[in-house]
Amino acid sequence: MDIFPKIPWYDVVRLIAEGGTAKVYWGVDLRSGFPVAIKELKIRHFKNPVIRQKFKDIEAQMYLYLQHPNVPKLVDFIDLKETEQLFIVMEFIEGRSLEQYIYREIGLIPEQKALPMFLEILDTVSYMHKKGILHLDLKPNNVMIQPNGKLKLIDLGIASRMTDASASCTTGSGFGTPAYMPPEQSEKGAVVGRYTDVFALGIMLFEMLTGHQPFTSNNPNARQNIAEIRQKIKYEPTPQMRQYYSHISPELQFIVERALAKNPSQRYQSCDEFANFIKDYMRKKR
Repeated sequence: MDIFPKIPWYDVVRLIAEGGTAKVYWGVDLRSGFPVAIKELKIRHFKNPVIRQKFKDIEAQMYLYLQHPNVPKLVDFIDLKETEQLFIVMEFIEGRSLEQYIYREIGLIPEQKALPMFLEILDTVSYMHKKGILHLDLKPNNVMIQPNGKLKLIDLGIASRMTDASASCTTGSGFGTPAYMPPEQSEKGAVVGRYTDVFALGIMLFEMLTGHQPFTSNNPNARQNIAEIRQKIKYEPTPQMRQYYSHISPELQFIVERALAKNPSQRYQSCDEFANFIKDYMRKKR
């Protein structure tokens, strides 16, 4: 039998996700009756001041700071010092992830539908960047599609504030999801910036249009698998999307390849620039 945390004013109903440092539960706010998502810092990390500060003073504050229709709203923050528990309570997002939509439902998304969806994602990340925040873990599993078709961008667990708004960069942590991380993000102490999120978005667009990730490994050894993916991202050219779906145009291939440039200076330097190339392409296709 599962044992769920006891939280004042909330009924924790079921576990819906678990990562390295936190668990996420579906629950109910007993005061309003509304469903909520409750993110709990795992107890073993409570005594780590770096992780605790990241959870409390960075992630929770970021949600409070971000006011965008595609970003979940912060409902509550709970610090139970006596039991060494920290909780971030968010609005619950109905729907399924973009990853589920691609791999369990549709296979790939035709460009006439994929590109407007992707522009909505770009607009959200652009807003975050203008607020001085890098997401650093952009992937289809962190994009929720609601029943009305609108999107929500979730999970600011490794997001960082930019140290210099004019340069739009901060010190990299080496954390992230390997298949979406550009070369500079894989190195501890590396400088990351808007262009780092742009790379992950390029991977996401490739996936949406083809139903495949561009850089993969089938190695059963987890460490070797990650190492192979990182090597491919660092040295191999972007695969041709037409090998997965023959209707993809060379112009669209070029747009994705620029986002996935190995050298950060050769990528789009902002989500707005990325969006403008897509909008120009869409206008020409009419």
